[in-house]
Amino acid sequence: MQQKQYYLETMNPTNINMKVLHNYLLQDFERIELLPRFVLKRNLKKGVMKAVYLTDGQEKYGYAIYQQVDAFDGIFISYLAVHSKYRAKGMGSELMHQLKNLSANGILLEVEDPEKAKGEQDYTNRLRRIQFYERNGLHINPNIKLNSFFVPLRMMNNVDRIDDYDITFYQQLYNRIWRWPLGNFLVREYK
Repeated sequence: MQQKQYYLETMNPTNINMKVLHNYLLQDFERIELLPRFVLKRNLKKGVMKAVYLTDGQEKYGYAIYQQVDAFDGIFISYLAVHSKYRAKGMGSELMHQLKNLSANGILLEVEDPEKAKGEQDYTNRLRRIQFYERNGLHINPNIKLNSFFVPLRMMNNVDRIDDYDITFYQQLYNRIWRWPLGNFLVREYK
């Protein structure tokens, strides 16, 4: 039996593709976590952000939305999800593997801080996400805790130069997406 070959397929940001992607985002994330549809669409159309699907040419298993970060020639992942029927089957790790191949110099992403969880189940879910990323070669940056748009976050990466990425760096990532200096006001450090 031949083993499936997986790869990343870049999404063409047509109106119909944007609608499909938006529906996936609504299934996989809380509304408060989502960029407004017009902001996401604008960034995808202008190439500021890219959306990719993990596929074998027949089926789409999951997706990631990211921006290229020239400061370290890596990517900052805003959204990553595996479709529910493919979860716990290794597709998340395959997606991370493909993203690492796409960005050999590094990956940055954010996770909700488990210390700020709202209850035991929320704590367990947050910890499980962190453990997934750790199994896939990322680690929490111990030097920074962000409150981004009123959500407490920890930054994870597989970058050696973690001291290079301070609050100003993350504010600039958000400013680039919003095209306004909202990151300067709504992305702050906390202790």
